[in-house]
Amino acid sequence: MAPNVQLVERVRSLMKAEAPEEKSMFGGLAFLIAGHMTVAVGDGGLLARIDPDADWPTRDPRAGEAMPGRPMRNWRTFDVDADTEDLPELVAHAVQQVRALPPKA
Repeated sequence: MAPNVQLVERVRSLMKAEAPEEKSMFGGLAFLIAGHMTVAVGDGGLLARIDPDADWPTRDPRAGEAMPGRPMRNWRTFDVDADTEDLPELVAHAVQQVRALPPKA
């Protein structure tokens, strides 16, 4: 399963100022900041780090469990593509969550 190439390019563009490290992970491409995975793009859309106390992902019809059957409070998948209007906000939210974490050594 290859990542959605157009979505990868759009996320790469949105994260350019953050100078993320890119790694192949989970059959897709992950973007890491200070050693923390921020978002990943796969063929099914976007995996994003979210605020575990935010309730908006539970109301977003595009959001799904990151790993069905294994609760992960701070990760959600989003069925989006490169043309999704609020993609910049989703990526910015994930970046904000990572910026609140200490850098990995």
